[in-house]
Amino acid sequence: MTETAIWFDLDGTLLAVGDYGTILERACERAGIEGEDRTDFVEVYQSEFFDLLQDVVAEPYTRAATAGVEETSVDVDPESFVETLLETECERTRVPDTVRETLETLGETNDLGVLTNGVTKWQQTKLQHHDLTEQLDAVVVSEEAGAHKPRAAPFELAERRLPAEERWMVGDDREADVEGARSAGWSGIHVSDPTDVPDVVDRL
Repeated sequence: MTETAIWFDLDGTLLAVGDYGTILERACERAGIEGEDRTDFVEVYQSEFFDLLQDVVAEPYTRAATAGVEETSVDVDPESFVETLLETECERTRVPDTVRETLETLGETNDLGVLTNGVTKWQQTKLQHHDLTEQLDAVVVSEEAGAHKPRAAPFELAERRLPAEERWMVGDDREADVEGARSAGWSGIHVSDPTDVPDVVDRL
């Protein structure tokens, strides 16, 4: 058992995401969804997706895209659209160099993990795309736990994946990351975005 495990949220903490609406619009453009069709599709897609994600339903991206196609006049293959969306999100997110340097510094004396809400394939693909997996000792995605932060299940799964005497959670969502961690008996650090991550070194 390690002495200290430091867990990080992914989107908005390690990854600079920017405006997700722009990512979705760009994916629609690449998939050939234009004009009013795009507006209608995006509206249905987003409504369906967030409901499905919240309920931890399997394949929320494909299901939401399928609903968008069925309820609008868009002619696109849902699975192809989802692949395009994932590629676009990977391309349009980034890991600042200061975040990588911070992980390297903290990893010298601590075990590091990512504890993120989302879909396992999606989050793992982004971690691999941005070459973050080698700096991590464990990854837990809320889909695996059957519940999202701030509920206890993701934190309990993280504890099993990476046993430690002391655990910290670093994230940009006060409720999901910080309050969720504290409810689980962990310590929590709030960061506004990836530019704050280097400050974690001095706060531990």
